[in-house]
Amino acid sequence: MKKLKVALIGAGSVSFALGALNDLVLSERLKKHADLEIALMDIVEENVKRTHRYATEMFTEYSYPAKIWHTLNLEDAVSGADFVIVAIEVERYFYWSQDFHIPRRYGSKQIYGENGGPGSMFHTLRNLGPMLEIAKTMERVCPEGWLINYTNPEAKLVEAISKLTSIKVVGLCHGLDMGIHQLAEFLEMDSKDIGFEGGGLNHFGFFTKIWDKNTGEDLYPLFHEKEKQANRLAKFEHMALSRTMYRTYGYYPYPGTNHIGEYVSYAEDFYAGLSLQYRYDPIREKLWDPDSRVPEFVYCAGGNNLDQDLFSPIMTQELWTEQAYVFDKEKVTCSGEYAIPIIEAMFFGEELHLNAVNMQNNGAIQGLPDDMVVETQAVVNKDGIAFKPMTVELPTALIGTIHIQGTIHKLLLEAYVEQSKTKLLQAILLDPQAPTYYQACAMIDEMCERQKDLLPKLEWK
Repeated sequence: MKKLKVALIGAGSVSFALGALNDLVLSERLKKHADLEIALMDIVEENVKRTHRYATEMFTEYSYPAKIWHTLNLEDAVSGADFVIVAIEVERYFYWSQDFHIPRRYGSKQIYGENGGPGSMFHTLRNLGPMLEIAKTMERVCPEGWLINYTNPEAKLVEAISKLTSIKVVGLCHGLDMGIHQLAEFLEMDSKDIGFEGGGLNHFGFFTKIWDKNTGEDLYPLFHEKEKQANRLAKFEHMALSRTMYRTYGYYPYPGTNHIGEYVSYAEDFYAGLSLQYRYDPIREKLWDPDSRVPEFVYCAGGNNLDQDLFSPIMTQELWTEQAYVFDKEKVTCSGEYAIPIIEAMFFGEELHLNAVNMQNNGAIQGLPDDMVVETQAVVNKDGIAFKPMTVELPTALIGTIHIQGTIHKLLLEAYVEQSKTKLLQAILLDPQAPTYYQACAMIDEMCERQKDLLPKLEWK
């Protein structure tokens, strides 16, 4: 059998590491034809051992003879790897809550702070160093391997790796699939029957064409009528901003308010869950002190977040992780993510069409720089991954909005390379959700002090 080595970096994570392991163990073709080696690597020994125990139990239960081992050493993990799947964060919600609260304290109107807005710039700079270390290690010990990234901010990190290393890299996200499900709800159709073209920036994409796969009929006229008829408050949290942007720009966006809203200045009015993001009581709690809790992350106001019993338990990150790592064969299902299907397609030399990947533009989206990382449809085969042979055309206003983010990407890379707070200031002032000049300077100083253990050492220049 042909050898195949897959390294999971950030293997102590819950969603992406376990999802990739589930997809691997369920791949009957790889089980039959690949001599599979899985290297699990994390910087926290307890976490990677936990994942190793889970993976060993699961593969044993499925009588799958893969070689599975764990390490704290990055070079050992990626040495000779064909594919390196990366999903990393350090104390994720501790720092994300700072990314959210501190810019807003200084006057920013950002609504999420993960991939867009001032908070996302600190998020980027925290992850840039580790991501580049992974890519540069791959240059030495597996130069032909593919880096498959799930780490956010997706577009900014993939662009950095594309420009500063020689490694083949692709960023994956299921945001477009969320948009397709929303279109299906409006159209009252099965999502499998909807064809589409579109793209943009990760977490800020637009469907430029939608059609009925069975008849070829353009579905935008029907969508236009259905959207007008739909209850204006239904699924407000995910769709209100999307519907407003559709009426403004003529194309429906994806994935939903709390993501697309990171890139525009007017999202606050359409995000009911804003006050729930990392909610805390400033009288009783002093955030980020050693003895203080990290406020719970709330994705949105939907679901049961606002309709719980008074004494129902809060689903904390610790409880969620504990439950996720209890092996139950009946709960092993395909994740729906693209990493393992990509590996299968390349391994077997087959063609696979992907709804969305993040790579350098090279003309795929008209009006954007070729070296900017964008998101659109792609094809995988034995030779690698490439955008489909089409050109997505977006309205001038949307191209302008995305172009601003592309410039921010460049400035953040310059801030990292030059160790410059001044370049970071330039990036922040360019953002649609920027605070004032004086507030931005003070915010940079506070964030650099609070996150000094993970941020590069930046100076005013």
